[in-house]
This record gives sequence, C-alpha cells and structure tokens, in this order.
Amino acid sequence: MAAVALNTFKTVRHLLTDANVGIYTAPIGVAAIILYAQATHVSNDDEVKFVTFSHDRPGADIPDFEIVKRGAVIPNDSLDLLTGRLVLETNDILKFRGNTTGDVKVVVSILETAKS
Repeated sequence: MAAVALNTFKTVRHLLTDANVGIYTAPIGVAAIILYAQATHVSNDDEVKFVTFSHDRPGADIPDFEIVKRGAVIPNDSLDLLTGRLVLETNDILKFRGNTTGDVKVVVSILETAKS
C-alpha cells in the first residue's frame, strides 16, 4: 500500500440540490479536519434558501447528526456553517441538502492528515 501524505489540503465545492448528498468522505488512513464551510445564495430571486449540513458516521446508532439544520441563507449573502473545526475519522461523511436545487453553493476547506 502506498504511503499517505502527512498533510494534504483540499477544497470541495458543490451546488446543492434538495437531496441529502455526501460531498466528502474521509479516506482510509486519514483524519480530516474541516477548517471552513460556507454556503452562498446564488440565485437571482429574493427568497431565503435553506441548507442542512450533517456529519454521517456509517454504522453508528444515529448515523446522521445535523450540524446546521435548515440554516437560512438570505439573498446575495452567505452562511458560515462552522464556527470552529470538525474532525472526521476514516469513512465519516459530510452531507449537504438544500430546500431547492441550484440556488446555493457550498465550499469546504479540508486538511487531511495521515494517521499513525
């Protein structure tokens, strides 16, 4: 098996839909630290859009934990989804869902670090 790089920075971008979608899964041998997560209202209408951001741990008693549930994103603005850091273990998944499709964009900054 190839060695995992000690530290790797990644940026994940996603256009939200009304389906709950996993946009990032922590790889085997890696702990991932979510440094930043932001949702931006990009449609031209004047309606408030909503975003749900959750942490999924497959096999857990309660797999999906909402970090932000129906967070409001007003027109021409953005919503910071994390005020601190979030650590993901191997196979943990970041999931996002909007109340509409194509109206909110999400960007997430991630630091992957090799587990010893």
